[in-house]
Amino acid sequence: MRTILCLAAILLPMCEPAFAAPRADYYVAVNGNDAWSGRLPAPNRARTDGPFATIAAAQAAVRSSRRSDRAARTITVMIRKGIYALAEPIRITPDESGTREGPTVYAAYPGEKPVLSGGRRLTGWTQSGDRLRLAIPEVRDGAWRFEQLFVNDQRRFRPRLPKRGYYFIEDTAEPTAAAKGKGHDRFVFKEGEIRADWTNRDAVDVLCFQSWTMARMRIADVDSASRTVRFVAPTLSDVWFFALNKGHRYIVENVKEALTEPGEWYLDTRTGVLEYIPRSGERADRLDVWAPRLDHLVEFAGDVTNRRWVEHVQLRGLTLAHTNWVCPPEGYQAPQAEVYLPAAVRASGARDCRLDGCAIKHLGAYAVEFGPASQRCSIENSVITDMGAGGIKLGETVGNPDPELLSGWHTVRNNLIAHGGRMHPAGIGVWIGASPYNTVAHNEICDLYYSAVSVGWSWGYAPTASHHNTLEYNYAHHIGQGVLSDMGATYTLGAGGGSVQRFNHFHDIESYGYGGWGIYFDEGTTGMLAENNLVYNCKSAGFHQHYGRENIVRNNIFALNRESQLMRTRAEEHLSFTFERNIVYWATGQLLASNWSGDRYRFDRNLYWRTGGRPFTMADRTWEQWQAAGQDKNSIIADPLFVAPDRRDFRLKPGSPAAQIGFVPFDISPAGRVGIGSRKPEPVWRDRAYPAPPAAQPSLVRTGFEEQAVGEQAAGATTFEEDERATARVSAETAASGKHSLKFIDRPGQKANYNPHVFWSPNIMEGIVVATFALRVEPGTHMYHEWRDPSGVQNPGPSLWVGADGALTVRGKKLLDLPPSQWVRFEIRCGVGERADGKFSLTVRMPGRTAPLRFLDLPCGSGFTGLNWFGFVANADADGVFFLDDVEIKTVKGK
Repeated sequence: MRTILCLAAILLPMCEPAFAAPRADYYVAVNGNDAWSGRLPAPNRARTDGPFATIAAAQAAVRSSRRSDRAARTITVMIRKGIYALAEPIRITPDESGTREGPTVYAAYPGEKPVLSGGRRLTGWTQSGDRLRLAIPEVRDGAWRFEQLFVNDQRRFRPRLPKRGYYFIEDTAEPTAAAKGKGHDRFVFKEGEIRADWTNRDAVDVLCFQSWTMARMRIADVDSASRTVRFVAPTLSDVWFFALNKGHRYIVENVKEALTEPGEWYLDTRTGVLEYIPRSGERADRLDVWAPRLDHLVEFAGDVTNRRWVEHVQLRGLTLAHTNWVCPPEGYQAPQAEVYLPAAVRASGARDCRLDGCAIKHLGAYAVEFGPASQRCSIENSVITDMGAGGIKLGETVGNPDPELLSGWHTVRNNLIAHGGRMHPAGIGVWIGASPYNTVAHNEICDLYYSAVSVGWSWGYAPTASHHNTLEYNYAHHIGQGVLSDMGATYTLGAGGGSVQRFNHFHDIESYGYGGWGIYFDEGTTGMLAENNLVYNCKSAGFHQHYGRENIVRNNIFALNRESQLMRTRAEEHLSFTFERNIVYWATGQLLASNWSGDRYRFDRNLYWRTGGRPFTMADRTWEQWQAAGQDKNSIIADPLFVAPDRRDFRLKPGSPAAQIGFVPFDISPAGRVGIGSRKPEPVWRDRAYPAPPAAQPSLVRTGFEEQAVGEQAAGATTFEEDERATARVSAETAASGKHSLKFIDRPGQKANYNPHVFWSPNIMEGIVVATFALRVEPGTHMYHEWRDPSGVQNPGPSLWVGADGALTVRGKKLLDLPPSQWVRFEIRCGVGERADGKFSLTVRMPGRTAPLRFLDLPCGSGFTGLNWFGFVANADADGVFFLDDVEIKTVKGK
């Protein structure tokens, strides 16, 4: 099928120039003619010959030339200025292949800007009050639908509620019978936030923010009486990170009744009428409005089955714009990184193909994908902006066992990748899946809502095709921006080995909740070398390893990260990582956060400095205890003498004590793009697609479960249950006061031994918190109660554990024996925020005793900062029962 192009711009007529035109084999121009030879850059004076009008005609000419002359010569097609609206994607086939010595090149005419658009310019607006209207018959007839709109070269958003910030789920609702065991398909909303009478309600999207993903849910029905919304399809799973829990954020998008603000637009798919409220200064007769039609623009289409590749084809200096993505009727979700979304430029069975100096913008999903059976492809010196999801994808989610069909050996160099996640916030700047020997170098990646670079697609230690990847001299900043969680400037997975991160500059990595890390080794990362990187201004830590094997972190600077500096989560039997010759410099938070049990890590020859020379601990150990355990024997505590750390100048002054540990100073200035002048301009920031994180509002708790019916889950809390045998429900069997309590039933054979569990989200981040509750633990039951801050399980606050023998312990130290089957009252007092000191007090009132038992200065996490998770957990793969009653959380003045 031919690729048809139509003129989408009114240009001054071009005629044959008197000067010598740049040499090419064929030319394409908006005033060309496919019946001409295509050998002239402009029509001749007689208008009997000139350039082609379409790229399709040029492709046919190239294929003809390659068939008749396969010699190693370059064939160049130059495309003149103007906007070419594609009726269908450009499909480059093996018959257009060049050679290493003589590639096939589709290039912009020197000094001109051709734009290949997957959209259509919208004209013919009528004014109606404060808004413009346009009837689009193809939309009314069901032939076209779009969910992105671009006005004057900028993205515009559909109407949303609330107008500022987020809504928050009022309460968790049990999944319907159809969804149970699959995912979550309901929640309770506050009065007025979701309405049953909205126009075209089935086209309204409810954007539910989870941990590292956002689910785009479609409404099935709304029960206004109970304020419960049910969705067409459930979330991907019933695991906690895909839940729709009390307090989780959501936004309602594409509500016609919410079309009130300048810059908003609404497409009524039933009538085909598009409405747009112009921004200040915008006039109907001066608007340049584009709506996308195609989901991709260019395809390098090799014949993988017959192993006929598209080889040595290049795109140079072209602008590719306007791709479409439409939400399916059941909604849309992805498990991570939005990897299954399409790209504007995609390659399958491509070898040695290249994009150079291109601009790719205004996209519904990703920009570029070097996919199945593609090898040695590259994108260089290009600018990728305004992405619906992410920038570049390399490889597949599963590696092909046939080396000839494995995607890899690609290069991503000297590009700007900015303003992503506009539709899908979990999009990645550069994603490398099951793909080896790729190089990502000298790129600037910024203004994303999830990780800048992600490497690997294998969770654990199974063999993987992702190995020997190089990330070097990249500049990633303003990543996350408080929208999602569990991210890094670089995020790695799997046991590939041989990969390296070096000379990268990372700063301002900001998660919503836990997990705003600089260098993040996630599950199974193996054999990774991270050296000569500068990492600062990260929310959670500069470096975090969840779990992995034999990684090396060497000669880096980790500075001024906030909640902590270094984190490790899982202890394993093998050597997790070696941390040597690094400088760690900080002002706030703890040095080592999360789990530092065991000794299967190796620290030595590092320099540590907490500003002002203030004291610190190594997790729960003193410096002397840490060294006595064999760690950091040749390390020092000293001011590294940075030039100006307050201005983020981390060069070392002469005489720095860093020389004592063998630290080798490195120049970070080459990181980022090169060849763009001595001053590297900051990218122009587009409008935020998602709001900045709201300040957490404290939510005090007081409940005795008396207002609830027997068999209900705890109101105002989040409950996790796997099946009907192991539950946490209101019961009338026993109570510490009144008639009701919350009964936890544990059973063996569950997927997670921490279910059932129940937690409240008080979000108290400052002051003295006092919590009281009553427990009745039946014989043989394992359970625990814990406080957590935004870092989650990695840095708990007060934590009480009850064993099967009834022993109550705190961090392994036994305090007392609880009497079986009797009510015991507890009071915990702990400081948070500025009042946090790593300690808490406990008061226990036992039955039959007049005087309470008091325990002072009990240890909790040294970096515990606030209370946003207050939970009770049935924690065994065994039968057990306990009851909870009279839960109260409050703040008090004083000590």
